[in-house]
Amino acid sequence: MASASESTSSMRTKVPPPRWVFHLTRRTRRKIIRGVLVTAIFLGFNGLLAALFGVTILNYTIAGLSVSSIVIVAAIGLTLLYGIRGFANFAHGDIMALGAYVALSLNLNGISLIWGAVASFVVLAVVGILLEVIIFSRLEGRGPVAPIVASVGLALIIQNGIRAVATTRIWIYPVAALPEIQIVPGLGLDPIRHILTPAIGLLFVISVHILLTYTNLGKAMRATADNLELAKATGIDTKRVTYATWAVSCSFASTAGVLLGLASFLRPEMGLNILLLIFAAVIVGGIGSPWGAVLGGLAIGLSQEMSVPVFVWLGQPNVIGLVNSSAYKVAIPFVILILVLIIRPWGIAGRPPAFARRVFFVERITQALGRGTTTADPVEGNDGG
Repeated sequence: MASASESTSSMRTKVPPPRWVFHLTRRTRRKIIRGVLVTAIFLGFNGLLAALFGVTILNYTIAGLSVSSIVIVAAIGLTLLYGIRGFANFAHGDIMALGAYVALSLNLNGISLIWGAVASFVVLAVVGILLEVIIFSRLEGRGPVAPIVASVGLALIIQNGIRAVATTRIWIYPVAALPEIQIVPGLGLDPIRHILTPAIGLLFVISVHILLTYTNLGKAMRATADNLELAKATGIDTKRVTYATWAVSCSFASTAGVLLGLASFLRPEMGLNILLLIFAAVIVGGIGSPWGAVLGGLAIGLSQEMSVPVFVWLGQPNVIGLVNSSAYKVAIPFVILILVLIIRPWGIAGRPPAFARRVFFVERITQALGRGTTTADPVEGNDGG
């Protein structure tokens, strides 16, 4: 009887599910909520544009996805390197330009642009490893400023080296013009900018997800980014991880540079001009978070292009009459950057410091309204006693 009662009580006892179930549920819930919010904002903005300006957002969404894809591929490489090495690589944009010019030089020497882009991917991976060996590994332990200054110097060297070899001439990839694909009347898709570029961007996002989630190298990269000393203590070859991260970062930059060259043209300053957008995407998404780089890149690219009809409307003579009104779209990503830094300074997908999620925004508001509490000066307190 005792055994029967024990078995009955054990059957009635609910075994709690493993902890990862709750973690997965919370994470999935957050993703669903963010997806719903983004979709709601997207549809709301679409309706607003249709009501105010008589245009749909589809044309600008497609253009924004093309810009976002380039920014995302570059931003993933930049944020991976920041997570491992802990500094902002200001040469990242010029590494993009170097990759674009390597592919161009191979193409001009009889190699197809596809194989030129693949070769540039490999060459820039080797260049990234050499940069770590020759320059940045020697700056360890010298503070956070030294590698940043070195990256600025490297950017100037690359940019002026390109200018010396390729001159200041504007180059265009010799790609045959392909006819637009008509989806609906009035909406044509450029096969390279509107189809190939987003497809390659999606391919790189999937590949980095597989790398970081399902490979030993990716898990070692995540562990090293979380805690370098603990990763060393557990036997991870952090030097190998650093070399691999440099290779991934520079090869991603190379591909982003080729995509940027296909979307527009090549010149020595091409990487510098897009570097601010890449940094904005990384900061908006969350520094050190690859998925944050994806979200930040989407936010930056889509917002920039979807603001065009608003500025075109403002450029009408009976409204404000802005001259070259569509050029003002480049300011929108930085407006978003400022708002994110005010509301959520650790980024969309970044990890906030302890208690920051609950108190930071409220504290900022109360301080702005003059209601923040101040701590009494201990000297004044002693004098009053």
